[in-house]
Amino acid sequence: MAEVTTPENSPEAATPDGKRNLVKTLVGVFFMYGSRGFGLLLTLALIARLGIADYGLYVLGLALATMLSAPLDNPWSVRAMRESDEEFAAERVSRFLMGAVFIVAGAALTSVSYFVWFGLAVAGGEIVFNSLKSRSAREGHPDVVWRWDAIRQTSSVVLTCAYLFGVSDPSLQVASLLYCTPYLVILVLAGIVVRGHRPAMPGPVRQMAILIGEMGGTVAYLQADVLLLGWLTNSTVVGYYNIPLMLTSALAAVGQSYAMTFHEPLRKSGGDLATGPRLRNTLMISGIVGALVLITGVVMLMTPVPAQMAQAMVIMAGWAVLRTIICIFQVVLYAQRRDAIRFGTTIALIPVKFAILAVLVKLGLGAVGAAIATTATDALLLIVFAGALYWKPKPVAPE
Repeated sequence: MAEVTTPENSPEAATPDGKRNLVKTLVGVFFMYGSRGFGLLLTLALIARLGIADYGLYVLGLALATMLSAPLDNPWSVRAMRESDEEFAAERVSRFLMGAVFIVAGAALTSVSYFVWFGLAVAGGEIVFNSLKSRSAREGHPDVVWRWDAIRQTSSVVLTCAYLFGVSDPSLQVASLLYCTPYLVILVLAGIVVRGHRPAMPGPVRQMAILIGEMGGTVAYLQADVLLLGWLTNSTVVGYYNIPLMLTSALAAVGQSYAMTFHEPLRKSGGDLATGPRLRNTLMISGIVGALVLITGVVMLMTPVPAQMAQAMVIMAGWAVLRTIICIFQVVLYAQRRDAIRFGTTIALIPVKFAILAVLVKLGLGAVGAAIATTATDALLLIVFAGALYWKPKPVAPE
């Protein structure tokens, strides 16, 4: 068959794979890590001015916010990148309204329970914020999305730190209220953006349940092993494992940012692999991430850092490669509407991961065993995702 040449300006030729995608990814990563750096600064400030006990309450509130916002917001997040403009606009309104309800509930409980009001307020603020950023995410601009995040995080940290170091006897309650203040500005901006449309729920009930369950399962899959490790060993071993896990997770997020740059062509093609990230680039990016983690681990082996932590870091280099690829493959599966595959595989691998971890801890491997368990189960997850994409492809008809 003769090769068909597509005009350069046609939609078929507009697959945005190349330098522009990589540049947008790098800019997005710059803002992402910058905002996380400000988060670390706030951590140090809270501990220094309020003590470890108040910082612990603050962390508990953030944990509650994550547990609420991540699963509940997932149906809107997934559908925002793949549905029609009309559905997206309507669903963005309900997304905004849900976040606003959480914010109001948090405000109403400020004098009742710190843990509850702060968790609800931050969860609602993030959901509203996601509705504001959703157009940029839908159109494949991680640089814009993470710039918004950096602005919000910087504002929260500056306000909170100004209070912490500007008064002689700061309190966690006031510091947290100031931390949440930028969400009020976001609430107004998002309200302006979503006006003029009737709200609609993000898909049928069954689909919503799958997407909520998927994110809930993902949180358990990625985080609950830390709790199991703590139960089987002690907090010291948990620390040895959690530091490599957090560092590697932050680096692997590059994959999510890169995949986001393909949202628009993937939506228009229904998830056709030809319009998504090239496998060559996916492997290159994941290899770079894995190399960074490996170098970090090798350097740690040459320092006074506990050997168990350094060894876990070296092993997590393999996980960094796997997790980066998985983040990219997930986006293509979102576009192909393969929700049941993602949900079922994640849930099925939770007991597998826990069983491997329990056996390895029993053998005395501790944090190293946790790193091995995490890497092994992600290898299984990647095999399933790769099989779904390349062995049994099922692209959905474009919109």
